[in-house]
Amino acid sequence: MTLKFFFGKPRKDGTCPLRIRFKANELQDHKITIQGLAIRTNLWDKHLNRVLPEHPAYRDINEKISLYESKMRDVSEKYRVGNIDFDTACRMMRSSSSMISIRDFINQLENLDDKKRSTIVNYHNSINAFSFHTKIKEPLFSDITYINISKMRKSLSDLNKSPESHNKYLRDIKAICRSAYKFKMVFEVPDFDRSWGAKKSPVNKVKTVLPIDIIEAIERIELKSKHRRSRKKVVKQFEAVGLWMLMFSMRGMYPADINEISAKNLDYNFESRIKAELSDAKSEISLRGNPFLYSHQRHKTEIPMKIMLNMPPIRKLIAVLRYLVSASHPKDAFQSQEESQITSYKKRIQTKTPEEVDHFKIFSFTEESDPERYKEMWNNYYKQLRSIDMPTFKVARKTFMTTSTLLDIPQSIGRTMLGQKDPSISAYYNNFDDPRLFVKVTQAHIKVLREFNIIDIYNVWLRKIDELFGSNWHKIYGFSIPQNLLYANFYKELESMIQITHTKIKN
Repeated sequence: MTLKFFFGKPRKDGTCPLRIRFKANELQDHKITIQGLAIRTNLWDKHLNRVLPEHPAYRDINEKISLYESKMRDVSEKYRVGNIDFDTACRMMRSSSSMISIRDFINQLENLDDKKRSTIVNYHNSINAFSFHTKIKEPLFSDITYINISKMRKSLSDLNKSPESHNKYLRDIKAICRSAYKFKMVFEVPDFDRSWGAKKSPVNKVKTVLPIDIIEAIERIELKSKHRRSRKKVVKQFEAVGLWMLMFSMRGMYPADINEISAKNLDYNFESRIKAELSDAKSEISLRGNPFLYSHQRHKTEIPMKIMLNMPPIRKLIAVLRYLVSASHPKDAFQSQEESQITSYKKRIQTKTPEEVDHFKIFSFTEESDPERYKEMWNNYYKQLRSIDMPTFKVARKTFMTTSTLLDIPQSIGRTMLGQKDPSISAYYNNFDDPRLFVKVTQAHIKVLREFNIIDIYNVWLRKIDELFGSNWHKIYGFSIPQNLLYANFYKELESMIQITHTKIKN
């Protein structure tokens, strides 16, 4: 491998551009011109790779050469151990802090680092916001200055955007700059001190809602005509409300978490269950694991959450939503319209291979697998919520935590329910994998759902669907016994349900 400085063709003023030659083999031989470095070759020390003191601006030139030497060593080592390919190595050596496009670098990050696709999308969104508010069409790393960040902050303020919007974009820009410095794409990172951020209000106003707010939003859903377009819009409105209830019921999940719901996260081997149910042999098998326990890694924090999936109304909510989504979003739904119309359970699971069967998956994709499709779909759901004056999905999480606090549930239990990081010292002493603590977490979960009257809201939702479409879903999926009695019975059986260690499957 060859990696060295050399000179390009002489210019009219007698100087020569300083270049880098990177040769891996006979087929991979690339020459890179260092922007802004024109050298008088008679004042060049080839042993030190520096210009002599007699050269104009010799300190600035030697400092820049030193930075490129450091980058060359780093890139050659990454290439030697196989962390980057030849083309990526060339792009890294070609870049300079003044010339590299931030968008180009973000595109490279998918290959350079183990960033999630959703992170890459967020980075692009933040740079697009920076571009819009500063009027810089193609932002470069050299454009990340205090003056330009101030322009973005003022523009957002003039548009009545919250300080959190500016600070979110700034956090992403910081992360991008630090990644660029890490990979030697740039040679320095701005200070990013406190003055770069937007001042938050000293009082953080958290928006929450009451059960009556959700019920009134459901009652505002109207079928204005029998045309297919009108019916489809109403179905999406019902879906949006159902998804809000599901996020609340599953302890404050966000849209990205909902897209990742899957039977694969159950405590037992779901695929083995399906294979057993498809078998012709009449038998009973026992699979290790609890049939009710659902393990979910929260999308935002990656903190594991354990939920009893048979907690009313979670399973029934998911079942109804799968039917609705198959009707309104046939391309996005995991359960097809044809599958939804099959009444026989055995015939329904025969439509797919055992690996493909999933009783809980609502959508056929996640934010990671298709970020653009994900964004478009959830933007539409947000629009449907606004059309019936329904609170946003994020309010579901805030309402869950506020209800927990009103019930005097300990903060450590509340954070565990929501999959939040615990900043207190108790995080190092509480073992929430202990079944006794999980019982307490689940008991708190029951209290929050009961306090918010989620069963009553769910029943109102089903009855409204039946009223507008002439269906009979409340009879099939509704709860006929009073909410307090329903949760009291669940509460009594909770400890014994959590202690189950095997799932029995009959065929």
